[in-house]
Amino acid sequence: MTDIAASLAEARVPFMEYGITAIDSYCGFSMKKPIVFFLVETGIIELARIFESLDYPSLPYADASLGAETAGLEARFLCVEDINKPDIGALAATDFRRNPINGHYFDPRGIYPLLKQRRMATDRREGENVLFETAVMLSRFQPEEGMNIPTLPLPDKPSALWQRDLLSLILQSPHSAQALEFLRQSGFVRAYWPHLDALLLVDHAKDCHPEGGGWSHTMEALGHRKSLDLTLSLAILLHDVGKPLSESSEGRRFDKHAEIGAKVAARFLRSLGFEEKVIQDAVFMIRWHMLPAALPRIPISQVSDIVLDSRFTDLLELFRCDEFSTFKGPDTYYASCAAYRTFMKNYRNPYRDKDGRKNTQIFSRL
Repeated sequence: MTDIAASLAEARVPFMEYGITAIDSYCGFSMKKPIVFFLVETGIIELARIFESLDYPSLPYADASLGAETAGLEARFLCVEDINKPDIGALAATDFRRNPINGHYFDPRGIYPLLKQRRMATDRREGENVLFETAVMLSRFQPEEGMNIPTLPLPDKPSALWQRDLLSLILQSPHSAQALEFLRQSGFVRAYWPHLDALLLVDHAKDCHPEGGGWSHTMEALGHRKSLDLTLSLAILLHDVGKPLSESSEGRRFDKHAEIGAKVAARFLRSLGFEEKVIQDAVFMIRWHMLPAALPRIPISQVSDIVLDSRFTDLLELFRCDEFSTFKGPDTYYASCAAYRTFMKNYRNPYRDKDGRKNTQIFSRL
């Protein structure tokens, strides 16, 4: 039980986890940067007495929220008159609940059979948050066989927190590309995330990118992740957003797209309110995502400040996803890893310089 749940229990406030939080618990899925959704049988005033740093975001799914800086994890609270009452969301899955005190689940809409199959329910009701809920569920599960997802209404001026929650939940899920494609087809990406939508204009050479243009390549790259880490996933999603704004120069079709993309990504992530460390780490990977390909060909000492950065191993993982989603195959990635390992071995060896040559100053003193 989290500290937040313990505080609610100590205050004798009836509460349950609901929606994606309860579903993730049932399915054994966890996020490294979780957002926990609570139904609370109380009002805002009582919540404010329990949690000093409460925010009031006026979201369709939350009357109050806590940020990770105060709670260790992000929490959203929906105040209701009865935590056992159904029909709190647009989808049946949103009604699914868990009591974190005793671990018991409450399934008022009967979705247990589909959860066991890891399938998305076909039940659909109208609601102002139906697009959000559908996208999040699609990021977790495959649709039930024969399920047709209709075009859903776009939200009216979704807040930055609404968009950040949506993107964070989608990217920490196994089927991120499926959910993002749904948002693209619905028109949401074009309306609210235009820099991502512009990837559709990026026309890749088919001999190197049989997976398609910029959008298809990015979705394919997300599918090669070994980790659902949020920062890495943001970097993969945004690594090519500079391409639509770049120009050809001296044989380079998308000249300086990494530098351009890093600036675009930083503005986008700040506009949604991501924490600064997440932004800086993602931007580092985007800015240097072309560097690993050059490691086998250049003296690594020229870029040692980047290679020795603690984030470089994450950068290599981004590079792996980027390379594996193309026609080129894994050879360049493995060569880059070999060059990195050799550099690190020499870096720790006092008898060699950073490029592997004998350290003449040491040998002259022997």
